[in-house]
Amino acid sequence: MPRKKKPTPTKKPDPMAKMIEDCVKKSQARKRSGQTDREWREQYANSLKTDDGAAPLSQTPFAGNAYKKKI
Repeated sequence: MPRKKKPTPTKKPDPMAKMIEDCVKKSQARKRSGQTDREWREQYANSLKTDDGAAPLSQTPFAGNAYKKKI
């Protein structure tokens, strides 16, 4: 009597992976169209509703002290 194989479970799509994939595709499309990252950030910052006390967006995605070594 042959053993029955268990069905392989189907994986649910990971929402975070899908979001990252979409962002990469959009970024690549912008670069093909000739738009620079800086131009896109400026347009995005202008499209946001900001309060008077809000901090401005950085010029680069890694500006700031998030990656500085601890003393």
